[in-house]
Amino acid sequence: MFDDSTIGENQKVHRIELLIMRGKVMRQKIILWCLCLLTLSVSGIGGAAEKTTAFVFAPDESFSHYQQRASVYLNQHKVWVNVGDKARELDAVMPFELLPNPEQCEKNKAIGVLLSHGLSDSPFSMRDPAKALQQACYQVRVILLPGHGTKAEDLLTVSRDDWRETFRHAADQFRKEVDVLYVGGFSTGGALAAEYAWQHTESVTGVVLFSPVFKVNSSIDWLSPWLALVKDWLDHYPSDDFAKYASIPLPAIAEVYKLSKEVRHLILDNPKSFPVFIALSEDDQTVDSSVTENVFKQGMVGPKSQMVLYSKTQRSATTDRIKVYNTNWPEAKILGLSHMAIHGDPENTYYGAMGEYRICGWYLSDKPLYDACRTDNANWFGERSDDLSKRSPHAARVSWNPNFRSLMEEVSFFIKANANNR
Repeated sequence: MFDDSTIGENQKVHRIELLIMRGKVMRQKIILWCLCLLTLSVSGIGGAAEKTTAFVFAPDESFSHYQQRASVYLNQHKVWVNVGDKARELDAVMPFELLPNPEQCEKNKAIGVLLSHGLSDSPFSMRDPAKALQQACYQVRVILLPGHGTKAEDLLTVSRDDWRETFRHAADQFRKEVDVLYVGGFSTGGALAAEYAWQHTESVTGVVLFSPVFKVNSSIDWLSPWLALVKDWLDHYPSDDFAKYASIPLPAIAEVYKLSKEVRHLILDNPKSFPVFIALSEDDQTVDSSVTENVFKQGMVGPKSQMVLYSKTQRSATTDRIKVYNTNWPEAKILGLSHMAIHGDPENTYYGAMGEYRICGWYLSDKPLYDACRTDNANWFGERSDDLSKRSPHAARVSWNPNFRSLMEEVSFFIKANANNR
């Protein structure tokens, strides 16, 4: 037993305070559990949404046929932000393919890269890295995850297996058409790519991940499957962004929680020397970057695997497998990179530094703040934090990476180096 007589009064008080704090945390968890169980017993039913058939990539389907079906499906189901601009909005959410220029690219191995967007996003979010990889002489395909590109309500009944099915069928088809296949993606798309690669190491050469989700950045993410049984939304706003939903329903968040947990355990329980390239922000408020770092260090153990970590506090540095870039850029009014900024081109005409759309979703419940965020020409940008709020009470979420070009050069070199060793 621990003898209290061996410690001072201050230490005794500190121990008592710690016990009280731990008790409060435990009580909070018990209360949350009871609320979930009470709500379940009162409701007696699950979610209110009716199950609908998801739009998925079919087995053995050609990509061109998949695109044709997607065009019909999206035209029938999409809620348009501006009905007078349907062609542009449709193009933004369509799955697409980019082919290398045959006059500029050597006729060596045909290298394909399959990419997937993340939760609430669309193929538009992968346009910048896809174009950069095309210019580096790679064939790129970007898929549309089920439940996306139409309206946020379509995420109410979609499952992680729908996403898996689309990614698997697209990858299975693509690998029949190229000599070398890479898979990759952003956030949820990154988790899908990592899972597919771990299950198909004999046919996939490597993985490229942007801000992959191996754990949601929340201490109570484990509650999402329970809450999703009785509640559809935490908030629900109409979107003024034709390429992204403004709100995400709880059932979809629960699916991401389950997917990320399953993929995390798959990798940690089966460490591989398989080549992986990861780029992420230490300041990410959507995914837990510390968990991603651990997955990389403990599960992605190959000497050819690389991580690019952006941090507003750490100094720029390079080790054998990890490069750190400092992202405190006061001259650009940027403090840290957001979850979505990692793979964003500053020259993107929509989301870029001078783009027409500014990400201000943090303030959707406060219209004056939202309007100030969207219109202030001297605004600050970054990932949400107290430090950022001190610089501007209506700071915007940064949606581009000032180092995008150098990042994509590193990705291109990674792809080429490992393809040559295939």
